[in-house]
Amino acid sequence: MESITLEISVEGGFHPANRLLEADPSITRESLHYVTILEDGTIVLLYHLRGDLTQVRTHLTDHKGVISCDVPESEEGLVYIHGRPIKPIREFFSLGRTHGIVFETPITHTDDGLRITMSGDEQTLHRVIAEIPSDIELTLLRKGERKPGESEMISLLTERQIEVLTLAVEKGYYETPRGTTHEKIATQLGVATTTVSEHLRKIEHQVFSALVR
Repeated sequence: MESITLEISVEGGFHPANRLLEADPSITRESLHYVTILEDGTIVLLYHLRGDLTQVRTHLTDHKGVISCDVPESEEGLVYIHGRPIKPIREFFSLGRTHGIVFETPITHTDDGLRITMSGDEQTLHRVIAEIPSDIELTLLRKGERKPGESEMISLLTERQIEVLTLAVEKGYYETPRGTTHEKIATQLGVATTTVSEHLRKIEHQVFSALVR
């Protein structure tokens, strides 16, 4: 089975209610644990949120884009949302049903959009990529065979980040004392030292953020 990891974004955001959640500093949007488009074109989400969930309820209740919602009383939990997605998002997630590909969860937020891994056979995934609505901007982060038991954390990283991390571990970067440096890793990969530093910073951010969620 093949998989493709993308970062997608759409002008104006994915949903008006989601923009309210994003703009509220008392709410942290962790990840999406379930997404499906129903036959009537509406969307159902299970959204992992932390923070002031009373404020989440305020944002979602009576919002014209939200049909119904269920928000837990705690400070963290899965929020159920049944809503009306904008057209590009409805068309994007409908590709799972029409082509029989899998959107793997959790789907995580990035600075500019969502990070999504799709799995299926290679030819079908290529057709899906070709049919993604033009209103959606996408960046290919990694592609390749989806292996049984592949770490969820590894799936958060790009192919280049995995290459940098693998070399750093093999050469003892994380040992005490350190067996290598950013400069030596950069020389072996044929890239700038600043590139290695940036990759390792992003890798550590992704992995540590996943651990504390």
